[in-house]
Amino acid sequence: MIKRIIIISLIYALLVIAITLTLSQKGDGYLIAIVILSIIYAFLVVALVYKKNISTFKQKNNKLTYTSSSFKDLHKISTKPFLFGLENKIISDHEFYFDDANFYAINKDHQTAKFDLKDITEISKTTVQINNSRIWQVKINTNNEEVIFKFAHNYTLWNRNFLDFYQKVEKMNPSLIKSKWSIWSM
Repeated sequence: MIKRIIIISLIYALLVIAITLTLSQKGDGYLIAIVILSIIYAFLVVALVYKKNISTFKQKNNKLTYTSSSFKDLHKISTKPFLFGLENKIISDHEFYFDDANFYAINKDHQTAKFDLKDITEISKTTVQINNSRIWQVKINTNNEEVIFKFAHNYTLWNRNFLDFYQKVEKMNPSLIKSKWSIWSM
C-alpha cells in the first residue's frame, strides 16, 4: 500500500510540475487543472487507505452453527463502543462470553455459537481504538476454518472478566497470546 501511495504521489507531483510549467503562461486555467488533479489524487489515496484498513477489517463468519441455549452463568467479556455507527464496520455483531471450558458468541437473536477454549488459536490487540477501548481479536479454528471475532473488552475496576479470560487462555497455552496485557495498554 505504501508503495502505491508513493507512486501515486510521484505521478501527482510530476503532473503538477508539468501543468504549472506548460499552462501557467496561458492564463489562470492551470489553477483549475491543479485543483481537479488534487481532488483526483486525494480520492485515490483515501480509496487505497480505506481498501487496505477498513473494508476488510470486519470479516463475516457465515458458517457458524448456532443453538438456543442459556447464557445466564457465563462471564461477559465484550462491550459495544459508540462511534456514530462506524463501530459496526469494525467489530463483530456478537456479544462474547466464556466459562471454564468454552468461548461463546451470542448473536442479536440470542442464538449461541459455542467454541472450546482449546480451539482458540490467537488472542491479540488490533491497531484500532474506539473511545479509549482497544479492539481485540480472537481467532478460533473450527471445522478446519479460521473464525475471527473482533470486539472491545469490558474490563473495568469492578469487572475483571476479560482479564480472567485472557489469563485462562494464557495458562492453557501461552503461545496463543500475541499481545501482552497491561493496565496501561488495554
